[in-house]
Amino acid sequence: MNAPKQSEYDHIVVGGGAMGAATAWQLAKRGRSVLLIEQFTQNHDSGSSHGGTRIFRLGHEQQTYTSLGIAALDLWRELEAESNETLVELIGHVDHGPAEIVAEIESNLKNQGLACERMSPNAANERWPGITFDANVVYSPDGGRAHAQRTVDTLWRRIVELGGEIWDNTEVAAVQIEGEYAIVETVDQTLRTKSVVVAAGAWLPRLVGHHVSLRPLHAVRAQPSHFAPRPGFDDIDMWPTFIHRGLSAQPEVENSWYGLWTPGEGVKVGSHLVHDELDLDNRSFAINRKFESALQNYVAQWYPGLDADKVTSTTCIYTNEPNEHFILDRKGPLTVCSPCSGHGFKYVPAIGKITADLAMGGTQSVKEWQF
Repeated sequence: MNAPKQSEYDHIVVGGGAMGAATAWQLAKRGRSVLLIEQFTQNHDSGSSHGGTRIFRLGHEQQTYTSLGIAALDLWRELEAESNETLVELIGHVDHGPAEIVAEIESNLKNQGLACERMSPNAANERWPGITFDANVVYSPDGGRAHAQRTVDTLWRRIVELGGEIWDNTEVAAVQIEGEYAIVETVDQTLRTKSVVVAAGAWLPRLVGHHVSLRPLHAVRAQPSHFAPRPGFDDIDMWPTFIHRGLSAQPEVENSWYGLWTPGEGVKVGSHLVHDELDLDNRSFAINRKFESALQNYVAQWYPGLDADKVTSTTCIYTNEPNEHFILDRKGPLTVCSPCSGHGFKYVPAIGKITADLAMGGTQSVKEWQF
């Protein structure tokens, strides 16, 4: 190991995807000197933040995440205002499926004073004829889509504009802890800092798993697909964002499907729980045709507005926690940022704020997010 060089930065953030970039943005906004280190490039497809869009929604089965979504929306608007970019568009969101889950989502929305509408499947289909709806439906006008890669690009730009520094194509080989200092080792340099934030997604356990007691994290390869709308269904107003939360007729089937219109790509549809195992050292980008075929069959049954034969699939990484909670906590000079299980992107600017607070000496009060 090279002799550690005392860092000139107040904070070093490892991982330049949406979460790490949002943390660096928040720290830079507060006048802190910050270095963001990314092992790939700004626009890469090897992690979890690339691509056109992600679902934004306030409805959730757990009140904690509904509250987090409300806070995130204010911060999305703040980021949009200072960057002059459109990052979140509220085009409406629909949840449908088993009665108990839909009722929990509706209850959490109402408890927060948020607008929502319980609909019959027929009424929902009349409004959005491209979708066949399951037995129970709730609509939230405060849902929509977040622009994924545009968000990363915007955050990187703002970090530099605020005086931060970014090193891309720079792999962090190790993070060590020595008392009140963290030692960050790259191939070329070894930096000593009083605050390191690790937001490295699937690589996080390798870097910090020996320093803190992490809940189990399982990185897998997800495979969403884009489907071409049929003639007459190629209008964004015909497509809210949506989550089909299992089958009402088969509540024991613990799967869910999600989707949204992605400009220029079609309607993205994915399965939340069908994944390939992931080898980080030998990542495959090959399309699993078995999964693709199963998704085509599902689309043919539930989405009359889509052509199930016109499909383009891609891959990304999910880092799953058993209860789909986040890990956002600090121990000494180390802060860990792992918004897990494929439902974190909607909260990007709020996660950045929470993680920046921790890095500056705060404590985590949400039990589910602690080590």
